[in-house]
Amino acid sequence: MKKIIGWLGVMACAGLLAACGGGGGSPGTNSNGQAPSKAASVTLTASAATIASSGLDGTEVTLTVIVKDGGGNALPNETVNFNASSGTISNLNRLTNTSGQVVEKLSVKGDSSLRTISITASAGSINSNTITVQVISAVPTLTLTTDSGTLASAGTTGNEVTVSALVRDANNTVMPNVTVDLKSDSGALTLTNRVTNAQGIVTEKLGTGGDATSRAIKITATVPGAVPATTIVNVTGNRLTINAAPTINVGASADVTVKLVDSAGNALVGKTVNYSSNANALTVKGGGTPVTNSGGQLVLTYTASSGSADVITVKSMGEIASVGIAVNSSTFAMKALDSSGNPETSAAIGGCQQVSVTNAPGATVTISTSRGTIYAESTCRTTLSSPLAVSGGAASAYVNATSPGVATLTANSGGLTTQTDLEFVAPVTNATTISLQADPAVIGVNTAGSTTQQTTLRAIVRDGTPLNNLVKNATVAFSIISDPSGGTLTQPAVVTTGADGTATTSFIAGTAATALNGVQIQAKLIGGSGPTAAVNLTVAQRSLFISAGTGNTVGVPSTTTYQMDYAVIVTDAAGNAVPGIKLTASVLPVTYYKGVQQYTLPAGPWEPASRTACANEDLNSNGILDAGEDVNGNGRLDPGIPVTVTPSVTTDASGRASVSLIYPRDNVYWLDVNLTIRGQASGTESSYTSLVHLMGLSADYAIKTQDPPGRSSPYGVGTLCSNPL
Repeated sequence: MKKIIGWLGVMACAGLLAACGGGGGSPGTNSNGQAPSKAASVTLTASAATIASSGLDGTEVTLTVIVKDGGGNALPNETVNFNASSGTISNLNRLTNTSGQVVEKLSVKGDSSLRTISITASAGSINSNTITVQVISAVPTLTLTTDSGTLASAGTTGNEVTVSALVRDANNTVMPNVTVDLKSDSGALTLTNRVTNAQGIVTEKLGTGGDATSRAIKITATVPGAVPATTIVNVTGNRLTINAAPTINVGASADVTVKLVDSAGNALVGKTVNYSSNANALTVKGGGTPVTNSGGQLVLTYTASSGSADVITVKSMGEIASVGIAVNSSTFAMKALDSSGNPETSAAIGGCQQVSVTNAPGATVTISTSRGTIYAESTCRTTLSSPLAVSGGAASAYVNATSPGVATLTANSGGLTTQTDLEFVAPVTNATTISLQADPAVIGVNTAGSTTQQTTLRAIVRDGTPLNNLVKNATVAFSIISDPSGGTLTQPAVVTTGADGTATTSFIAGTAATALNGVQIQAKLIGGSGPTAAVNLTVAQRSLFISAGTGNTVGVPSTTTYQMDYAVIVTDAAGNAVPGIKLTASVLPVTYYKGVQQYTLPAGPWEPASRTACANEDLNSNGILDAGEDVNGNGRLDPGIPVTVTPSVTTDASGRASVSLIYPRDNVYWLDVNLTIRGQASGTESSYTSLVHLMGLSADYAIKTQDPPGRSSPYGVGTLCSNPL
């Protein structure tokens, strides 16, 4: 599938010039169709007699040329050529403006040797005076400071730390227009224009980058020729606390609750907690991974098997906390009993379960539960509101809960604590219901031997009461009713529900596509009235649709380049976002242009006054100068590929990715390229192609007295593509 989308701005004046082009010239022109130079004098001046050997941005010397005729009048549109014994002049051929001026920059970047540079300029047959610029030693100094040494872990907007880099020369004079490279080993720095201002300063903001971990962030600033500068900002404010009973009996278990919040008191969710105790076992309650829940908590189970004292230690997000526990040799214990007096760990909701306390050390015992209600008698009608009297160390109470879940029962007596757990579950009855869902409902076909394309089947069992409680330990049997794709269910296909009332399995698509909703799968509850539920799926060839677009702004990654960002969106045939698709991008020049810009009166902007379109000389796009391709005879392929593109990206959960074009500023108006983005899924490739007319920053083309980037096309100013000039 190919999709070609494009646009190309065509200027009316360029069209008129193209219509008038060709022929053998006009009166008063030379053999190239250009008027001979009228220059009688060429004057060259420099803004400074010395230049720093560092070659940093901002250390360039400005060269100004004034061209006049025999009457002393300024000559516009005269071609000026520069010649320098070393160094780099930003553009060797330029046209004079309405004041007869050409302004260029001399740089020594890449060559720090101390020397004298001789420079001349010429217009037509007239040469300028010779000027010299001395390359002198200059070592910049770099200072890095922050407005605070700490960064709040909450990472809220407006609470970032301000980072400032100051660049000075050997005489401690501030250096404007110097690019500073700022890096941090964690956190996030704002990406602004990292070029020093008139005070020699670059200012950035440092945030946590969404990472609330307590840590030291190292920031480093570098400038070529200067010693790197570093500073440290500490991320602080996290609080890690432990809530545990101060005394636990030997042989008993108790909950230990760990809580983690950031500097603003917000729960830190899904954070790993490392835990240990000096003497006894410490585990995650209910099993699973040791990560904080939605409340920033992790509940651990401490089992006191021996000892007289212990210390629990927990670590998370750069914080550490500990608490001491006294282990008592008492046999104080509590159990939940069934109707036959046997210990039990689970019971049906709505029942009345006995809670028995033995070997209580005090005269009374207080019993509480984290779920349901404690009652004083076996009918569970009278709520227990006061401590129970102990007789021979024993006492009994009753507990009932109307919703499923684990109840932690706690008994306190004589300063000691003991705990036990009782899980309440909703029973399977004739009123129990089942539902079935598939995620996703549309999947692609699999190649032979592959299991990549599959969907999760989730059956949910509820008790059918007005509370619609989830049912644990219910047995669900999955089966395929119809499937033209030849798919399979993962095994086992008979699954028991968990505490969330859910039983899951997966359907793996076969190698053939089906009609819409052509696959039907059933889930049946084993028990109760045997209710069933069904879901329909579609197995389809996976098609990708790639689209992209950009906005009306342009980025400025450096003083010499622009950046255009494209948002890329990948969807399937149903318009659903497709994540995880690897996209590759490429750029191929289509047309380059020769010409010059002029300021459009009365209010601008600068825009082409002449524009000659020439096709890309690399006809077979192999990057090699083959026979017959050098149309203008300059010994190289024009325009080359002066544009870089993000080579590969992967779509995120929303099916989106970003691709950027970066190109020299002087190519605006003078180069059109094709941007192509390709992606592949299930062996099917899709692509997007757009004709891109490179954009520039409007501010660079708005000032009449300031030459814009690429005032003369970097590909020449002639009106014939066969002309090398």
